[in-house]
Amino acid sequence: MGQSLAQPSHPPGMDTRPMSELHLTEAEYAEYKTHYASDTMYKTVYGRSRNLRVIGFNEDTKGVFRTCNPDGHDYVEVPWSDMDSVKWIAQRIEDKIRVAFHHWYLATADGVVFKTFGELVGSTAAFQVPGQVVLTLLMPTDLATFAATHLKQHKWKKTTAAPCTSRGELEKCVAEFHLIDAQPSPGWAMYRGQRKAADKYIEEALEHYAGDERPQIYDKIEAAVADVLELTDLGDQEDAIHDCIVPLSVELGDDGWGNVSHAEVFSRVYSPTKPTAVDVYLEYHYRTRYESVEFYCNVYYRLEPINDTKLNLRMPLGPNKMNGFYPVFEMGLADIPPGRRWRAIDERTFGISTTQTRALHSILFGDTSGSDSEGLADKISVREMLELLLASVGISFYAASDPNDEDDQDEFIMGDLRWEGLEGSERWLGRKIRSVAGDAPMNNDEESEDGNPDDDDDDEYDSDEDEEEDEAEGEEDEEED
Repeated sequence: MGQSLAQPSHPPGMDTRPMSELHLTEAEYAEYKTHYASDTMYKTVYGRSRNLRVIGFNEDTKGVFRTCNPDGHDYVEVPWSDMDSVKWIAQRIEDKIRVAFHHWYLATADGVVFKTFGELVGSTAAFQVPGQVVLTLLMPTDLATFAATHLKQHKWKKTTAAPCTSRGELEKCVAEFHLIDAQPSPGWAMYRGQRKAADKYIEEALEHYAGDERPQIYDKIEAAVADVLELTDLGDQEDAIHDCIVPLSVELGDDGWGNVSHAEVFSRVYSPTKPTAVDVYLEYHYRTRYESVEFYCNVYYRLEPINDTKLNLRMPLGPNKMNGFYPVFEMGLADIPPGRRWRAIDERTFGISTTQTRALHSILFGDTSGSDSEGLADKISVREMLELLLASVGISFYAASDPNDEDDQDEFIMGDLRWEGLEGSERWLGRKIRSVAGDAPMNNDEESEDGNPDDDDDDEYDSDEDEEEDEAEGEEDEEED
């Protein structure tokens, strides 16, 4: 999408003349367009067409727009649709104002600058702000001024530090991080130093995307965390819990068509009650081939004792060097020879026990109160803690909890960034989470020996399909004879 303008200036080699000096007459523009006679795809607007308004950033540009607008307004309008691209929109604007689009840029209202129109970007994704139908046209000399006042910035933290006059480390941490039910400990000094380092780390990572959209995985994590927290009774404490979750390393690859093909995500979940943390690591791979599919999705956790103010970013390096990580779950497809009879066989293991789950809940959120007054451990259940750990690496999963509600179903909430391959494992994962969390089972939680009660019908269908293929092959052989 856009490119970073953290230190903007007009790019070297760009024509710095104002638009009025670049504005072509109708005859000059017709001659210019003869060099692009075959490029007419942009003229067709697919889907339901709406008008997009383009405003000028400086007075000279607005003056040119007045000459191009039939009613003398200082803006121009061009059609666009949900099946559009930034390049095609730029070409329509070019036709309207008769200034070649390599002389200018487009920017969104929330500060994203499209410095190249070469790639096709669907308009609904490009404009981001729901319902936005306005773009700003920037000349090269406008970039610095626009960046100073409009450039899109990204932040992770939702809270700000409260004033604190105390010299106590616990009191400083409560003020800075809005800790909840925090307990006295000699470890708060280390906690404060490391958590400040983590906040600085993600802040600097996001600064790289100033003037651009940040990688979608950050939005995915925030949405997944919000999905979990909105079902709790935390109220205005939700932001403090959000800030406890810090994505420290994200790596996403796509297949060239916008689908995630590979991902590695490493997040640290700081406890708001004790000077401890839990690391969560996701490794994901999904690739379709002509006659088979490659897929695995593994989530691991590690208790991270905070004994240093420096960040320890050691991640798993394979099954023989896990660096202290243990599996929450591992999913994949059996490694069997591909071919036209290839069929996906799920391999799934749930690696965290009831004892380990309860220990993590206590480490992160303290102990349940056992009284009428609810502490943090009462507001975030063991089940919700597991959902929150998955959310910290971008997996939004809801485990059903009401056996009396037939509409209460286990669900992966995908959104725009999809984890292909996970669908079909909802009941399995929900059942496992309820089991270790000590929640009442749902009515469909009867578990077969292999943990996948829905496979039998598929096997029967596949068996019939194989028999039909065998018969067809036999008939082909007889015809050849």
